[in-house]
Amino acid sequence: MKKALITLTLMFGFSAHAQMPSIPALYETAVALDPADSDDPAIWVHPTHPSLSMVVATHKDAGLTVFDLSGRTLQDINPGNVRYNNVDVVYGFRLGNRTVDLAIASDRKNDRLAIFEIQRASRKLKEVTQQGIPLVFTAAGAKSDGTNTAYGLAAYQTREGQYRVFVSQRKHGRVAELELVTDGKTVGSRLVRFIDLPQQKVDDPQVEGMVVDTDHGILYMGQEKVGIWKLSLQDAQAQPQLIHAVKPTGQHLEADVEGLTIYDAGNGQGYLLASSQGDNTFVVYDRQANNRYLGSFKVAGGSLDGSEECDGAMVSSINFGPRFPQGLLVVQDGYVKGVEGQTNFKLVSWTDIAEALGLQISVQTAARR
Repeated sequence: MKKALITLTLMFGFSAHAQMPSIPALYETAVALDPADSDDPAIWVHPTHPSLSMVVATHKDAGLTVFDLSGRTLQDINPGNVRYNNVDVVYGFRLGNRTVDLAIASDRKNDRLAIFEIQRASRKLKEVTQQGIPLVFTAAGAKSDGTNTAYGLAAYQTREGQYRVFVSQRKHGRVAELELVTDGKTVGSRLVRFIDLPQQKVDDPQVEGMVVDTDHGILYMGQEKVGIWKLSLQDAQAQPQLIHAVKPTGQHLEADVEGLTIYDAGNGQGYLLASSQGDNTFVVYDRQANNRYLGSFKVAGGSLDGSEECDGAMVSSINFGPRFPQGLLVVQDGYVKGVEGQTNFKLVSWTDIAEALGLQISVQTAARR
């Protein structure tokens, strides 16, 4: 996504030995109760009025929910007989004679993609999944068993203009790369390849959090009980490399590794963020080649509940208005006010994070996407 940028760099001298910062959330969404179970958010940026942008989030058995930037519910989508696990968005997809933005979810129960057109004027989602869309990991002609199925998800546009989706397999260290295809009215998928991570001596070696750095041609994969893997998308022969392991092998991630997301500071700069679910922290790495550790923080304090056992996260560097002038981080909270079985999402200002950790602040507009 191309954006007009103005970059402002501020350094605040954060010390790695200082107490870990607690960053308060500014807004939160409604609490999800059984059968809803909040999991993964995606941020959709409005093309002309960023303050009208939305958060599209999964509620597993309860489908998808769409929120505004104050956390208010705009739409619930529950077709039934689904389990939407992760979600991401792409911009500028050609659907017939129209150019549309899409929200794409992994349907863990049915082992397929669920694809929605984001209707910009109404800020509503409309399903456009192609009937008979292929199952991701289930053999042709077989029925999904609901277990070894589509799990984590990350979508992106290639440099050649193709729209592709990475989907991980539950209970396995395998990731499928799919290409989105269309008949002009609906959207389907076709398999491009499988990526297999080296075998690990852990239970459930699954990947969930994933993100694509399109500027650098990199796929990051969070293998929950192992760490963060990095794969070059520019070399067809490249193999995944483990760059940050969970403790005790590594230093900063406490299993499970969950949501991965990239703060785009422009010109290839910025940050890779990871949810360290085991200690309720968020870890920040440099987006550059060495991916060095820059600091950690918690979402806590203030007048709202914080985030515990975070499953999913997404950050954007767009100027969304006075409350989020340098960007927005949305995180899942697995225990609302410490109560098991109650979940929601928190909205956090990037300015607060950057000031606490001494990070670069990038002011971007959504004039071009």
